[in-house]
Amino acid sequence: MHLYLERNHISLGIMPMLSLKDKLNPKQYEAVACPPGPLLIFAGAGSGKTRVLTYRIAFMIKQLGINPGEILAVTFTNKAAQEMRERLLKLLDMEYLPLLVLTFHSFGARILREYYEVISYKKNFSIYDEDESIGIIKGICKDLQIEEGGLKPSAIKHYISRAKDEMIDPVEYAESANLHRQKIIGQIYIEYQKRLRLHNGFDFDDLIYWPVKIFDGHPDILQFYRRHFKHLLIDEYQDTSISQYQMVKHLAGEHKSVTVVGDDDQSIYGWRGADITNILNFERDFPGAKVVKLEQNYRSTQNILSAASALIANNLGRKSKALWTSLGEGQRIKVIECSDAESESLSLVEQLTHLRKSEGLKYSDFAVLYRTNAQSRSLEDGFRTSGIPYIIVGGLRFYERMEIKDILAYLKILVNPDDNISTQRIINVPRRGIGDVSIDYIANYSRERNLNLLTGCYHATEGKVDGIPAPKIKEFTKIIDKLSKLIDSGEPLASLLAKIIELSGYEASLVAEATPQSETRLDNIKELVDGAAEFENRTPDATPEQFLEEVALITDMDRRDPNSDAVTMMTLHGAKGLEFPVVFITGLEEGLFPLIRDGQIAPKDLEEERRLMYVGMTRAQRHLYLTHCRYRRHFNRSFFGKASRFLSEIPENTLDDAYVDLKPISNRPKTKLREGRYEFEAEPKRSFAIGADVYHQKFGYGVILGIEGNGENEIVTISFSSVGRKKLMVKMAGLKPA
Repeated sequence: MHLYLERNHISLGIMPMLSLKDKLNPKQYEAVACPPGPLLIFAGAGSGKTRVLTYRIAFMIKQLGINPGEILAVTFTNKAAQEMRERLLKLLDMEYLPLLVLTFHSFGARILREYYEVISYKKNFSIYDEDESIGIIKGICKDLQIEEGGLKPSAIKHYISRAKDEMIDPVEYAESANLHRQKIIGQIYIEYQKRLRLHNGFDFDDLIYWPVKIFDGHPDILQFYRRHFKHLLIDEYQDTSISQYQMVKHLAGEHKSVTVVGDDDQSIYGWRGADITNILNFERDFPGAKVVKLEQNYRSTQNILSAASALIANNLGRKSKALWTSLGEGQRIKVIECSDAESESLSLVEQLTHLRKSEGLKYSDFAVLYRTNAQSRSLEDGFRTSGIPYIIVGGLRFYERMEIKDILAYLKILVNPDDNISTQRIINVPRRGIGDVSIDYIANYSRERNLNLLTGCYHATEGKVDGIPAPKIKEFTKIIDKLSKLIDSGEPLASLLAKIIELSGYEASLVAEATPQSETRLDNIKELVDGAAEFENRTPDATPEQFLEEVALITDMDRRDPNSDAVTMMTLHGAKGLEFPVVFITGLEEGLFPLIRDGQIAPKDLEEERRLMYVGMTRAQRHLYLTHCRYRRHFNRSFFGKASRFLSEIPENTLDDAYVDLKPISNRPKTKLREGRYEFEAEPKRSFAIGADVYHQKFGYGVILGIEGNGENEIVTISFSSVGRKKLMVKMAGLKPA
């Protein structure tokens, strides 16, 4: 690192002047030409922030004569760093530029490569990825005899990562722990860091954590970096964590030539450590900071911007902005109210087909965004049935996801016991104490006797296979016995899948894991049950074999080139930084988006959900569609949804008055609603609505999460603040509106 800095700390002198004013709007120019010092650039969606950041670096080099070696530019992705380097070389008309443009983690790794000894590490250390880190934690859990039914290794890793983001060391974490779970995590955290050191390795979080620790404990090293990097430029500042913020503060030193670019309205990564207060408090942290707001949008029409601006104005923790564009008013936003997920998918197909023909658009001009990956299943079904090409960005196709394949593997061996691949996949899924060595013994035993693996498992329960823990194998075969009886008795497909999820222990395992990832996987397996129910509705005398065949055909579809002409499907988080002529945001129902778990959402989480909606809306260039369902199936149960509060926060004058008239696909009773503009299934008369606040004499206040049945058989699921979830029969509960 020293050699790099010394070699590139050279003077280029005053280079030919840049012509800027004809390439930038007035606010962009103001930001670019600002003298060195603390500068906060609020870059609204589509306002050209990358252009401004690149031109500012070029301005500092050419106009101000700043040595490129004294500039450190930090981005959040390697791709963004590479693009910025290429733009700078082109702008400066140079083949080589001695300038560091890299990510926080790359910069941290450079520091550790130079100063590993001061924290008692050795040269040529390893950097472990997420799976390797979790593998270490698994070994610790085994050695410390932590029950599998308790904390999962992935959950423990999540908590350790958050601790490192907040610069909390293992001992401090353990000593401050109050809850039993925290104490266990603290114990594991201490051992985890010991083993990382033993292996001479760092995890990804260490690449920020340890450099900050080095700066804290070694002023001479910090001073060295301050002398060499006198000008800092940080992109996506709203996404920085506490540890990254501390790194910036350390490096800024006395010179305080710090330019940060970001948009507090697009801070959507709080769940992985981002701290929005970093950008909101910049002026407090750097007194005298210059603030420039980039409010001219080059992407979207005014209707889209006005709607998005009105929505985000409901957030309290933000800086006010007024996005505008010269692209004209444009089309009004269309809100489509659908009967169910099937008709939502049909709606997208109809609108997409119409726009493609009427405006000559390509499939790749369309994006479909959703809050959770589980929603993609019904949407994929609609596109697949209609022959519309699509690609899933940032995730696997629904039926290729691990949890879906796990559940389908159970179904496969019930249909075909000779399917050894599926048996091997789930014999120890979820974990039930059957190790790889035991599985190998059973496989060898079965192979020598020409038996399938499942039969070999039954032999093992009878003590016929040496060295095998028969009770553990018996736990597995008992599950298969119960499921076999269900399939032999003609259990309906959706119900059978629900029983697999329950009896296998898969659902309980995900619930116990209690991480954002496990909650997503839980949503996905519940969505699988919903898909099976829909398959039964459209397929007379549906059988498990037919369902597996359809799924196999979907899974075996050739993967499409992401650059080909196909509709893009992705989560809203995955859409950040992208743009499309036409955007559909789906599933705008209370509880789904905003995503609300256990009937409650903290104000700060609601604001992040609203920012996520804002990000989704501002991806659209010309057309924006917002869809929601009156009825949605969840884990083979029917719920009547309430339109998302976000829809009511959008001004009416930005919305199209013409709503889409859709019929539900399945044959259910219908009734005309809203002056005949919609047709939906008739809703049974309910005593309460989902989301309603209620009071119970014994349990106190709660929120209704779900409703089953009607009339005298109406049952509600309520989340009470005092006792958690309860199921109550309405006619007996004596509930009152709160």
